[in-house]
Amino acid sequence: MPVRRPLRVCAAVLLLSSLVLAQSRPPIAPLPSDPLELATGPTKVLDSPQLRALVLGLLEQARQNNGMHTPGGAAFDIKLSFNSLGQSRYTGSGELEEVWMNGQTWRWEAKIADYSISHLFYRGAVYDEKPKGSIPLRLQMVRSAVFWPVVGNFAPAYLRVATAKWDGDEVMCVLSSRGADSGNGETDSSEARTGRRWNETEYCIDPQTGRLRTYSEAPGIYTIYDYNDVTIHFHGRTLARQISVVAGGTIILQIHIDSIADPHVTDPGYFLPTHYMRDNGPQGMMAGPFRFPHIAPAPPGSAAVVQPVVVVATLDRKGKVMEAEAMPGQDASLSTAAVSLVTQTTYFPAARGAAQRLAYINVKFVPRAN
Repeated sequence: MPVRRPLRVCAAVLLLSSLVLAQSRPPIAPLPSDPLELATGPTKVLDSPQLRALVLGLLEQARQNNGMHTPGGAAFDIKLSFNSLGQSRYTGSGELEEVWMNGQTWRWEAKIADYSISHLFYRGAVYDEKPKGSIPLRLQMVRSAVFWPVVGNFAPAYLRVATAKWDGDEVMCVLSSRGADSGNGETDSSEARTGRRWNETEYCIDPQTGRLRTYSEAPGIYTIYDYNDVTIHFHGRTLARQISVVAGGTIILQIHIDSIADPHVTDPGYFLPTHYMRDNGPQGMMAGPFRFPHIAPAPPGSAAVVQPVVVVATLDRKGKVMEAEAMPGQDASLSTAAVSLVTQTTYFPAARGAAQRLAYINVKFVPRAN
């Protein structure tokens, strides 16, 4: 019986696939209906320097508030508890503590189910007690939601905005993508267009406070920041004590910030790598989240539209998929096919210094030609 080998996917292949799709222009399935999808009304393309500066400033305010690893920021000792639900390899309760002194010195430890990790940054290098293992997908999702939810260079991005109501407040939802037409078969003019597109990341921010209220890396999965349960104020930051990650209407992660305070480290060896860590040498850093498309022919009998399926995965430095899961609420058979396709694919290697990446892969099943 023949063994199916992993595919080597590079930027040129992705570009070629996008060009083929752009030529045929098959219709695209609508976004799944979800009460957490806030950008459903008319949108405005940011087509003037004044509007872009205003919205970029709002995004940067949210980034600075939620980005815990900001250079020059206050040192902290943060403790989290979380619960991972669903079909992930690692489910159940977990906990995480990070002591961050500055960009050169920090350490974090976590455990979930039968997995535990001790990870530290010392003199510009990362050391890990498990140098050959992968960090669980859900644990990396926890870190992304808490420490760096707003990432990327927005200055060259294609941006649209929509106004919406969330928890009784007016919010501005910023829709960010690489371009008005990213090979999706979807285009925009300078006029308003209703609703979000598949290739857009969504940040919904309270314009009065600059607080990030909801964040959605891909349609169907949403991170909710709840400031109602005793908001945390720490050295100018305003943090949500409760964070929930919801996919397809199902909560897959519940995160609670138990405490955050100035660090009081008394052990002089706390930030020093052990002999075992030193023997294994410096490791790479985690990176992400990021998104990219993976275009594939639809299974026989599929609908005559492009059907996107969002798969969340962790990739190693060589582009090999270590763990992957389709988000709930999507077509079951297509989800199975998408996960199978992703796990058999080797993607592009990581940039220098990155060891593990959190990827949101938009698998687009294209109708077969008649």
